[in-house]
Amino acid sequence: MKLPPDSVIEERLVKTFPNTRLRELARATGLIQREGGKLKADALFWSLAIGFLSGNYRTLEEFRQEYIETFGGSLEYSSFHDWFMPALCDFLREVLKRALEDLEHDNDRLQGRFEQFREVFIADATVITLYQSLFETFPGYGDDHAGAKLHVVEAVSSGLPAEFTITDARTHEFTQLSTGPWVENALLLFDQAYFDYRTMDLIDANGGWFLTRLKPNANPDITAELRKWRGDAISLEGKQVQDILDDLHRDVIDVDGEVRFKRRIYNGTRSRAVETFRVVGVWNDEEERYQLYITNLSAEDYSAPDIAKLYQARWEAELLFRELKTTYGLDEINSGKPEVVEALILIGLLSLVVSRTLRELFIEIIEAQQDGSDDVEASSLLPRERWARAFGRHSDRILRRVAERLGYEPPKLVESLMNDALDPNTHRISLLDEVRYEPFAADLA
Repeated sequence: MKLPPDSVIEERLVKTFPNTRLRELARATGLIQREGGKLKADALFWSLAIGFLSGNYRTLEEFRQEYIETFGGSLEYSSFHDWFMPALCDFLREVLKRALEDLEHDNDRLQGRFEQFREVFIADATVITLYQSLFETFPGYGDDHAGAKLHVVEAVSSGLPAEFTITDARTHEFTQLSTGPWVENALLLFDQAYFDYRTMDLIDANGGWFLTRLKPNANPDITAELRKWRGDAISLEGKQVQDILDDLHRDVIDVDGEVRFKRRIYNGTRSRAVETFRVVGVWNDEEERYQLYITNLSAEDYSAPDIAKLYQARWEAELLFRELKTTYGLDEINSGKPEVVEALILIGLLSLVVSRTLRELFIEIIEAQQDGSDDVEASSLLPRERWARAFGRHSDRILRRVAERLGYEPPKLVESLMNDALDPNTHRISLLDEVRYEPFAADLA
């Protein structure tokens, strides 16, 4: 296989995150007040987004060392620490937002059961463990646990978040799933944490599709059966879904279910609404019960087994969170400051985008080598999590190539060793110096 030169790596990254944009956003968000200061917006961005994978513990001191080691200059720890403030979060959020908007999703990869959709989205959330001292800002599930919750709407075509929010761990998932014109011609998959008839109604009204598990306490009225059975099959019309499960002996259930809920009105009031959605049940031999789903997908296009199979794609969100936690350090954040917590979550997401950007480049390289007769898709040759680990192992080299591409010169070896060895906490007295120079305590006798 003939491979392109290494320079394609930094060229793709700099093209995706152009310097002009980074500097403009740094000024617009108040992160950089003036040009010519010690801290450069582009250098800070790259040292965080790629350097995030270099440090085993991802402390602010490791970030500072990575910044100086790669981009040169001198920067006191206190000065660097002061940059982790709300303005940095605003900057990182805007960079991430623009990058996600610019990245073109290759919807041609939505094939098979997905090919009729403009996009397939998966809504899910994960909890990140925090220091207990942050309980007031980020309360967790227990009375003495702190946690942040990352809510994500993942686009299946790219494996990247199309939408995301950061809240405390107690914030309920369904409050973070907004709907609108963006759902048109798209399929949304979500679990029972997002179960809400009003959300389903809004997705349907905006021309989108949804699929989720039916909650155990949800009991739609059956108005029609969508699958005809031979012989003297028991009619289900006029009954409620949950009430028929114990006495039914069918492989699948496929019915129209009528639900009632309150629809929000613009002036703050609510009106009663009645809608009909499709309810599907597929018998699970291992669990010896029906797996129940609710959707607006038609029975003509998707059979009951198809519905169950479609829902399995929701596992992709779990794989995304596993990647974020195992590779990008979002399993636990070791900081007692809320703004640092938010910044590190955003940095983890940016590292994900940088990694996926390079993965797309390498997929293109593989596709260019294929002659059209290959049965294996190039994307399947680079599994996302395996690629993420490879990206992490080579992140130091990638970061240095980007720095050189931007015209930065790394410090000399003597300067690097001196910077790395100097203790930023010079005010601390060592135990030996304390023994040698501190006055003895007064005689208590």
